Amino acid sequence: MSAQEITARIEQVKTYIQDCERRITKGEVIPLVGLDKNVEEICNDIGTLPENEAAGMEEKLSGLISALDKLVAAIRNFESDADDDQENTD
Repeated sequence: MSAQEITARIEQVKTYIQDCERRITKGEVIPLVGLDKNVEEICNDIGTLPENEAAGMEEKLSGLISALDKLVAAIRNFESDADDDQENTD
């Protein structure tokens, strides 16, 4: 896979993650099946690039990690809100 193809895939996965984060924030339950495999494949593909091209992926991966961090925060907030709702109905 070329650096350009990997960049496109990173952007595609990042857009998907951002969409999931927005939807979870709105209260939707989103299955994230396969997300970890996609991220793992991206990392493996980067590992096959020449060193100078792989190093150029740092900023793109940083953006992907940031999107993942926001997704994790949205999931935690969603779970916390669900726990609070459950406690209020007990």
